Amino acid sequence: MEIAKEMYDDITLLEVEISSFAGGGYKVKYDFERNLISWNDGYMWNNNFMKSMTGAKLSTIRERLPGTHMIEWMHGYNAGNLEKYGRATANPSSWKIYVRFKDSSSIVSSHAKNFPKDWSKLKSIIEDTTECCFRLH
Repeated sequence: MEIAKEMYDDITLLEVEISSFAGGGYKVKYDFERNLISWNDGYMWNNNFMKSMTGAKLSTIRERLPGTHMIEWMHGYNAGNLEKYGRATANPSSWKIYVRFKDSSSIVSSHAKNFPKDWSKLKSIIEDTTECCFRLH
């Protein structure tokens, strides 16, 4: 499935969450309508924050997000195409992504013990824009 770059430009809200079987994890939310980044640290509540999204961070996300093929693999996971889009892991961790678009439509995708092949590209964007490590302990 080929997704047009415009679909990435139409994202108004992006939430990415990773968690371990023990319940620890991280959640980052990008609110493009309010220009805010919020971070929720499931290991240390005092690391939670909300801050403005600078122009540079917004540009980083908008320029690099289409290269992650995130929407494509979200649809792929939802259709059960794990072998095409994912990689099984021995680690019992999980991920969940929620995307809302300008027309108020949305897509949610998640999985445990299987991470998208392009996960590292998305992880890199998150780390570059939050200045936090997005990896489970």
